[in-house]
Amino acid sequence: MRLLFTKRFYCCLLVFASFSANAQTKFTAAISPSVAGKDEYISLKLTVANSDDIQNIQPPDLSNFNIVSGPNRETEMSSMNGVSKQSISVSFVLLPKKTGTINLGTSSAIIEGKTYKSNSLTVIVTNKRSSGNHSNNNLSSMMQMPLSGFDDIDQPQPKEQYDDYILRKGETVPAKVAKSMQLRLQTDKTSCYIGEAVLATYKLYTRLKSESSLSKNPSFNGFSVIDMTENDLNNYRTESLNGRGYNVYTIRKAQLYPLQAGPIALETATLDNKIDFLKAGDNGGSVVSENVSLSSKPVTINVKPLPEEGKPANFNGAVGNFNIETKLEKNSFSTDEAGKLRITITGKGNMQLLTSPVVDWPADFETFDAKFTDNTDNTTVPLSGSKTFEIPFSVEKAGEYSIPAVSFSFFDPAAERYITLNAPAISFHVSAGGGKRPASPIIKEAKQPVSFIAGIFRGTWLMIIFAVSLLIGGIIFWMSRKKKEAVAVEKNEPQENAPEEIFSSLLPDHNPLVQTEDCLHREECVEFYSLLNGEMKEFLAKKFSLMKDTFTVKMLASAMDRAGVENTIALQTQKLMQDIEWQLYTPFERDKKLHEMYASAQTIIQSLHGRPNR
Repeated sequence: MRLLFTKRFYCCLLVFASFSANAQTKFTAAISPSVAGKDEYISLKLTVANSDDIQNIQPPDLSNFNIVSGPNRETEMSSMNGVSKQSISVSFVLLPKKTGTINLGTSSAIIEGKTYKSNSLTVIVTNKRSSGNHSNNNLSSMMQMPLSGFDDIDQPQPKEQYDDYILRKGETVPAKVAKSMQLRLQTDKTSCYIGEAVLATYKLYTRLKSESSLSKNPSFNGFSVIDMTENDLNNYRTESLNGRGYNVYTIRKAQLYPLQAGPIALETATLDNKIDFLKAGDNGGSVVSENVSLSSKPVTINVKPLPEEGKPANFNGAVGNFNIETKLEKNSFSTDEAGKLRITITGKGNMQLLTSPVVDWPADFETFDAKFTDNTDNTTVPLSGSKTFEIPFSVEKAGEYSIPAVSFSFFDPAAERYITLNAPAISFHVSAGGGKRPASPIIKEAKQPVSFIAGIFRGTWLMIIFAVSLLIGGIIFWMSRKKKEAVAVEKNEPQENAPEEIFSSLLPDHNPLVQTEDCLHREECVEFYSLLNGEMKEFLAKKFSLMKDTFTVKMLASAMDRAGVENTIALQTQKLMQDIEWQLYTPFERDKKLHEMYASAQTIIQSLHGRPNR
């Protein structure tokens, strides 16, 4: 027993975390309580302050005690007025073997090559017996820390202390755990509309001490997710469940916005726990450790479709309660400058999914890509704050102009009806400039779909020459390639397999898949599909004014439909993104599929390049 204790003690020293010493090194010892009954537990703590070089710690004489638990390590760090303090402690839970005055003497430690002595310790043990539950505060604090091994969750001191860790005669571990520890999923509603917020919280209710780790973190397929779990010790509190008090720890808290109608099951979370029990007995008892896995019960959310009756033509999926405001950056500028229309939507709802309202621009305006900024508070449910869309535009001629009223429609789930708001029209003055056109790298937004032939005749001769040159160059390149393939077949030589090279010369500005292409040419690169997924999402999100972080294929389909993208191209794009996502979860293989996927992505980019951004 003594050898086992010694091994555990020195193993505990080896796992001390290092930290810098900002103050004088100290070594102290403390015991609590100093007067105890013969069957009451005593806590011993040895503390090294402000040093990261600990070679050895020798505890005091413990021959008159049974070691119930220990050595247990603790670390503390604090900072006040720029002064940092750190300490490392080793603690024990002891049960006296006899009554009377017991002198433990001093402890010693070798720190930074020097020997330190602690203060001397004495404890008085009386014949007085406790109530039988051994619920000493020091023991309870040690036995009740429920997440001491849980990296993902803060570890606050418990609000209440319980004696459920004592395993009495006739009690079993499964029954004790079932009664004293639960992992629960709670939602604020089980029925909602598409786009309406649902608050989901996974909580650990416990009256036991455990070292816990999250082995299954729930995914929320079918929802846009905003995590809300905060690193705030005040969020951990005592709650009553079925008439019993528990220490409650929030494992995960998120607000969910359903993207589709129908029943959607919220997955379970699973927590693996190492639980310490104190087995009661005449000799003071012994510590029994059990591994227990806890899972929450699934909850199904019934998602209702948004009603078709009364749905406005300009409704783009906004659900909540909102206001709209429009204004110009300035109401007077010259033809050499670009104006900026700012559309700000404030309120609460599925803010992260809002897209720019459609503006009925006058025919002689040239407009550019909309940029958006978010200012939202994710601690409120539903999400609240504002989202601002900034749309640059230019006017060729001086004069007085007006931007028509901008309409914005949303569905209010509380009132269960659609609401349309109209921001007032904005008038402004444009003065004559020096003839210099406002520069913008962004493609002009089209007002009406224009056929290929009409586009040629409406364009300039320079555009026609460029298009013809590109066509001739493509034909020459194709004929040259076919000739090389024929020669290779005759000579039984391997054919080149790099369709990505075809597209690199056709991209007008830069290759949106530059990292993917680089990976494609490196044999050791295994991040191909991850890079392709990220760069395609970035391109498509920018193209259709979507948020990359909440990007889904369904959202993309809706955006492409609103933008008037040809059905064939839209379906090809959706299939490609689904194929890429599938490949992310399958074993990586370097085969011709990589080149095919890259070529398909570039084909889609080329098809969408000439279209205006929405």
